[in-house]
Amino acid sequence: MPRRGVALPWLLLLLISACGQVKPVPATFNPEAYPPIEMEQVRRGSPRLQAGQLVSFQAHFWEFLSYDPVPQHYYLNQLRHPRRWRELEWFALYQDAAMRGYFDLAAMSYEQRLKFQPTRLDLLRFYGEMVPLGGGRLYFRTHFLEPITVD
Repeated sequence: MPRRGVALPWLLLLLISACGQVKPVPATFNPEAYPPIEMEQVRRGSPRLQAGQLVSFQAHFWEFLSYDPVPQHYYLNQLRHPRRWRELEWFALYQDAAMRGYFDLAAMSYEQRLKFQPTRLDLLRFYGEMVPLGGGRLYFRTHFLEPITVD
């Protein structure tokens, strides 16, 4: 009986520690710190991407989501970050203007949403960090956006 009493808190601690992290966006922005990659690597979860890795890629913004793209991780992340997790604004991207390559594990803060105000099919360069979500998955946490002009 005592083993069960010890095992349950340890199991809960392991589950909570496996959840995503919501850190604040860096105060200064240096685009050279974000090596460029293809959006396909982010979308498919390339094995070369690691938690905490800074990356940049170009993609077409689609919309802010009215649904939670990761409901299976929501409550564990809420336990770990009760205030900060709700601050994330989840959004979807497409790899190209033909709307191929859908990706909905991207997030930014509400303040960033107001600052950048992306609109549907804007071609943007996204700068950010790959963040652990739980279950071995990563999501993209936006640090900065830059419009791309096509000539």
